[in-house]
Amino acid sequence: MTASSAPTTLSRLKGRRTTTSAYVADRLRAAIRSGTLQDGMELNQVALAQQFGVSRVPVREALSALEAEGWVKSRAHYRAVVHALSPDRVAQIFEVRTLLETHLIGRAARNIDAARLQDLRAMCDAMDRIRNHDKWVEINRKFHRALLESAKAEAILDLVEQMTAQVERYLRLRGAGPMREGQAGAEHRAILAAVARGDVRQARSLIRSHINRTRDLVLSAIRESLKSRQPATSPRKTMEGRK
Repeated sequence: MTASSAPTTLSRLKGRRTTTSAYVADRLRAAIRSGTLQDGMELNQVALAQQFGVSRVPVREALSALEAEGWVKSRAHYRAVVHALSPDRVAQIFEVRTLLETHLIGRAARNIDAARLQDLRAMCDAMDRIRNHDKWVEINRKFHRALLESAKAEAILDLVEQMTAQVERYLRLRGAGPMREGQAGAEHRAILAAVARGDVRQARSLIRSHINRTRDLVLSAIRESLKSRQPATSPRKTMEGRK
């Protein structure tokens, strides 16, 4: 390898490793988000490297990235586990989300157009027909983003989505999500109607209540789960079982 070709080759190798670590991080993040990897489960670097067919380097980089995002927590002797959120932290996440979304909904109500309103109504109709909770959660996420995008505040919206993703796994505890779907659908339509009227005060009040109801259900599910928590299995067996 010549001196002139070295930077190009090193850049290519670096890009490939970054892509690999990003892939591993995406897979692990999705597994935590869905509840496949449960709170407190150890993420063994050797086992994960074998499962993904990569070296330990991109796995280590992926775990570092996930720790920075709050998904993973490091323990002694380089051990990493899925970071369990305490009820108090979950409550704080919902508190911040409420502050941000009530702000965004006010901006969105002033900017939203007829085409976006039509799309949102169609999403409400689609959510009413869905019987699979995971699919419902996916459309629900898209609905909230589409509703608030008219605020034209991308950085704030990204922050809201990051916080929502952190607590999404707890909606799956003891059927918390399915119990909430019908009620949430009606609340979505009420929020949308207020936005369509340009009634900022009502839209803010409705979205605040909407978030608080979800918060209460999630916190109840977490507390129930803590009472009956069983030891978590290994991530390799759990992820393989969901293939």
